Amino acid sequence: MYNREYFPPPPPEEVLHEENYFPPPGPEGILTRREGVAQGDMEDQVPHPYRFFDLMRAGGITIRLLAIAPPRRSPFAPYILAEVIQPGVKLPSLSEYNRASDPQDHLDRFLARADLLDINDVAYCKLLQTTLSGKIMAWFNQLPPGTIEAFEQLSHHFPHHFAINKLYPKTASYLFTIIQKENESLREYVKRFSKAVLEVPHVNLKLLASIMQQNLKIGRFKESITGKPLAIQEELLIRPEKYIRIEESIGSRSITPSKRRKSEEEETYSPR
Repeated sequence: MYNREYFPPPPPEEVLHEENYFPPPGPEGILTRREGVAQGDMEDQVPHPYRFFDLMRAGGITIRLLAIAPPRRSPFAPYILAEVIQPGVKLPSLSEYNRASDPQDHLDRFLARADLLDINDVAYCKLLQTTLSGKIMAWFNQLPPGTIEAFEQLSHHFPHHFAINKLYPKTASYLFTIIQKENESLREYVKRFSKAVLEVPHVNLKLLASIMQQNLKIGRFKESITGKPLAIQEELLIRPEKYIRIEESIGSRSITPSKRRKSEEEETYSPR
């Protein structure tokens, strides 16, 4: 509610002469009766509306009018709006969702942080709302009032509505495109291939070894996995280490002292 002071205006001049108008109270604060009118008759008469305001104004009384704010429009059910979150509950740092990323990823990161707190379903709803911004907040506010009664509903609506931004997992066929380039070192390639594997869930290890063998350039590591395929996925990072060190050792020895000095001189005297 909003408090607003109201000072009624004085009655118009013509009202002062009307029959039913009563003047303000006298010095003793008691209304003076018109002569010839009985007390009972005065009580039965309906006074002019301006009489009330004039009496209040003459007595130095301020009238306060209460303007009632319109009811709040929220997708949350009334019982969710009414419940207050425990004092001191604060969600660990989480960037606001603005439709630029995967909604499911945002929801998963929110749950990972909210699960650290001792909160109920209502708090989950209210805290997730605080991580929305921009058009996402506008979408949330346009949901039908009172329709969200549980976090399960909200966690379903949120990623479903913004599914166009969802990042779907890649299939194993994507790994066939991760081919070692002509001038790409084994270290760089293994790093790039391993990163691509993380985007393909539940890939078969036998298929993974076959794809990597096919995509590698001819070399010792390719011969190694051809003769002895990978037994576990962890070998994807462990076994290449030996061949990476060999490759880098051979590469460093292939640079003769004269070539190294020439390279250093070119770097020293190159124009800036």
